[in-house]
Amino acid sequence: MKTNLFVSLVLSSALSVSVLAAADFSKNSNQSLIDMAGNVAPKDYPDYKMEVHKRMQKMTKEEAKDFKDKMRAQSQKVNDTRTLKEFRERKEAIAQAIEEKTKNMTPEELQKSGLAPHKNMGKAKDKKDKKRDWSDCGCSVK
Repeated sequence: MKTNLFVSLVLSSALSVSVLAAADFSKNSNQSLIDMAGNVAPKDYPDYKMEVHKRMQKMTKEEAKDFKDKMRAQSQKVNDTRTLKEFRERKEAIAQAIEEKTKNMTPEELQKSGLAPHKNMGKAKDKKDKKRDWSDCGCSVK
């Protein structure tokens, strides 16, 4: 009986820690999200990207473009201060965090989250053939 209680307490603690560990960007303003671009910890990046995606879905096309352009400029500004090694390590850590976040998502959840991978983005089917294949990248760009 005591063992079951102990196991329950340990599992409850672990669950509450994992819930608390998830970053909540929903209370941040759009300007705050722009200012964070390029500085978000890799472990928090999936939640950040999901919040940005959710907000952009509610914007007009012009607002979303402006928002994305500002985020891209801020991210570029921050990345310009990093060494190539730091940049690559960060990209790898972000990729791992996204993979961890999405491994149990259904295809519908993945698409809705904004974390859907672009498997073939920018890759030619054949190195000799310079045409890009966007058929199964998982995005809406075709």
